[in-house]
Amino acid sequence: MTTTPEQNISVTNRPGREQLEQIYDILDECFSVGRGYFQERLDLDTSYDPDTTWFATVGGKVAANVQIFPLSIRVGQAVLQTGAMGSVAADPNYRGMGLTHKILAAQTDYMREAGYDISVLLASKHAFYEKAGWRLIPETAYAVENEARGGQPDGYEVIPFEPRYLEDIRAIYEQFNQNRTYTVVRNETYWKDLIRWPEWKKSDCLLLQHDHKIVAYGIIEKKDTEQVFINELIYLDEAADGVEYLFHELCRLRPKARQIMAMLPEDHKLYAYYQQLQAEPVPINMAMWKMINLYSTFHKLQLELEHRLNGNALMAEQELSITLQCGEDKICLDYRQKRLSVSGNSQSGSRITIEVDERNLISYIVFGYNAEGEAEAGTPARHADILQALFPKQQAVFYLTDKF
Repeated sequence: MTTTPEQNISVTNRPGREQLEQIYDILDECFSVGRGYFQERLDLDTSYDPDTTWFATVGGKVAANVQIFPLSIRVGQAVLQTGAMGSVAADPNYRGMGLTHKILAAQTDYMREAGYDISVLLASKHAFYEKAGWRLIPETAYAVENEARGGQPDGYEVIPFEPRYLEDIRAIYEQFNQNRTYTVVRNETYWKDLIRWPEWKKSDCLLLQHDHKIVAYGIIEKKDTEQVFINELIYLDEAADGVEYLFHELCRLRPKARQIMAMLPEDHKLYAYYQQLQAEPVPINMAMWKMINLYSTFHKLQLELEHRLNGNALMAEQELSITLQCGEDKICLDYRQKRLSVSGNSQSGSRITIEVDERNLISYIVFGYNAEGEAEAGTPARHADILQALFPKQQAVFYLTDKF
């Protein structure tokens, strides 16, 4: 807990019931979805830990709050503990006092001590969160006109989701995303909670059957707006021929939508279809990231990075001593006889030092190092071949179903 005596400001976590009710009141005043949306999200989360709810009081009255939603996010075969920041709100009567920044600073310390690796938040006020240390990493969505196309392929049928099919779609999700970077690890408990959360209720889910087996599912926003997002469309390899059919059945649920948007990795069947339809790329400037613990991040990435180096024709037979310098922090990578070690201290001998800022480093981890993009921007990094080997392009995607 931190306290500023002259203003009688206190920042802490683990609210009691009375304090939590005050937090819901603030959220109700700040967001049109109402207090019930936020209350259900916590009440229906069986893994909810009060430690993750942080708030500031002024003179004993709750005046601002920020929630941490713990997510386990994949980077290839590695999993990073991620603090997803949400439910950010301040009582209008106490704005301008820096309360939210005080909470975010305290949460950063907490996450570092609690074993988090990175943090992400979704925001439109970028400058506000930049001051607190989060960095915007733009992404791209794709939009196509909402037009009915194609028919029903032989052997395929689309049916609405029912809870009895939960294990089927869980298995499809796991197979499709087993090593897919940026995806959330959804265990059985997470899935059971997920279908009760408010975000799930704001969408429709359809299932694709082939010869009476569930082989794909799709989730679309429940909105009567001109642009509607496909939150996720995930399939087994054997269902590839039915993906377009499932997509159009989802589109038919939104006849008022002019465009159907999706965040798609390039290896997705729907990505190729979108390109055939001359999809319009739409910049999405929402996700902001912060490195919480550089050492723990790379310690967890060690086997994944070793695997990448071993599979890289240029680097596999080399011996490398690399220091990645990120601001005042650094991480040392030593690659010998196809084994990689990670440490926080340099060993003796000559080393290759690569300086990279925090924004770029997180971008490399999540999306991969884009040598062509760096060259086009006029900022090609030294030792680009090493960065390309450590951080090859990822078929990364974050599913909006996990939005926090």
